[in-house]
Amino acid sequence: MEPISLYIHIPLCVKKCAYCDFTSFSGRLAQREDYVEAVCREMRAQAAFFGPRRVQTVFLGGGTPTLLSGGQVQRIMREVRACFDLDPDAEVTMEGNPGTLTAQNLAAYRETGVNRLSLGVQSFDDGLLAAVGRIHTAAQAREAVRMVRKAGFENLNIDLMSGLPGQSAAQWAQTLTQAIALEPEHLSCYSLILEEGTPLSLSVQAGTCAPLPDEDALYAMDEATGTLTRAAGYARYEVSNYAKPGRACRHNLVYWECLPYLGLGCAAHSDVDGRRFYNPDDWEAYLCMTRRAGEMRPREGDGTRGERMFERMMMGLRMVRGVDAARFARDFGAAPEAVWPRAVERMVSGGLMERQGERLRLTPRGMQVMNGVLVELLREQEGE
Repeated sequence: MEPISLYIHIPLCVKKCAYCDFTSFSGRLAQREDYVEAVCREMRAQAAFFGPRRVQTVFLGGGTPTLLSGGQVQRIMREVRACFDLDPDAEVTMEGNPGTLTAQNLAAYRETGVNRLSLGVQSFDDGLLAAVGRIHTAAQAREAVRMVRKAGFENLNIDLMSGLPGQSAAQWAQTLTQAIALEPEHLSCYSLILEEGTPLSLSVQAGTCAPLPDEDALYAMDEATGTLTRAAGYARYEVSNYAKPGRACRHNLVYWECLPYLGLGCAAHSDVDGRRFYNPDDWEAYLCMTRRAGEMRPREGDGTRGERMFERMMMGLRMVRGVDAARFARDFGAAPEAVWPRAVERMVSGGLMERQGERLRLTPRGMQVMNGVLVELLREQEGE
């Protein structure tokens, strides 16, 4: 059977960030044990359904997984090994907030098999951090990196966010420069997306926060990202991700290549053996579901052929190496150029897309207008 990856959602937070629309909850720390037990119950049920699958990557995401104790993470990882065939060299990532790390917990995470940490730093500007509701300071972020290295972690990602209210291109360059100075193996450089209904979105609409950077400032930030990361030896391998040689995030590549993954925990989504399913995004509803084994049986596969094809292109074009066109043709019976002949031809002739061997990818200029490329594909697919 085809190997899978595991995503384990830990929806705990000290405080919800102003821009966040992920499923996460503050004020639930006293219920951590209940939640860990629920995740383990779900894991056993899904393993019984899908069989003893080989697992290549594990990702504990959030929320703030580093709000779990070392012992709680050890319980989860013991269950992973009991339920699945975890590769000896599996990439096991854990997300964390710099303000929640302890030396004792880091040592326990490392001992139980976590070998990659992803720290949500976002900025090294204390004013910007406070403005978006982060609970840590720049000094705490630097101390967190020191603690991570002292605990023996040799694979570190730092998450950064550009396009914040009031942020200048110079501030972004300063943040990126400070992050690079800490020598992480991986950098994720995301541009702020205002999600409807979040406190930050409401503040922007009401004009009660600093204005968002304009297009010229965003372009300058993007240019600075490319220049600074290249000079420091990082290669861009996805629209927002940069890695030292051999340090690309293997788990995220599973999503971008549309390979099978099993999601565990509140609000987690899965795509395994043609079956797509997801868990309740309500804390209590999720815990109740895990107490009734019948509710954890996956539905039959959903998503039309057209939806699956578009998703394969949408995810694959995020990567610098692009879509595996040969695999696309094997899975769907037609090459991308046959599914979207007019749009692909326009993109290629316009210098936005190119063929390289068995892969179809965006050019650097195409990466800058990726959303427009996807709109063109969708319009042709819908017969416009």
